[in-house]
Amino acid sequence: MLNAKPGIHLSTKFVYTNLKANELESHPDIDGQIQAIRSGDLKKVAELCGNVLETVTAEAYPVISRLKATMEENGAAVALMSGSGPTVFGIYEDRMQARRAMAAIRKS
Repeated sequence: MLNAKPGIHLSTKFVYTNLKANELESHPDIDGQIQAIRSGDLKKVAELCGNVLETVTAEAYPVISRLKATMEENGAAVALMSGSGPTVFGIYEDRMQARRAMAAIRKS
């Protein structure tokens, strides 16, 4: 796993105030994630992950989307914002992928 915290301040109040929960089309499948974790299926875990709070932060803070994209371009099975942000994490199958992503993030 790789964590990256962009040099921005993100107010939790801002995120929750601007979340349009009644307009969300999908939610992460928590039960499915638990089952995938128990069976050791990283691909399925990645497919089922999500963070509805990104619907607010991605538009207001494009750096979050850029971090996610860099992680995914460098082998992350999944990259998401943690909680209400701004930290982004990527889950990798091996340490070398995570190191390449870390180098790419530092370079950018």
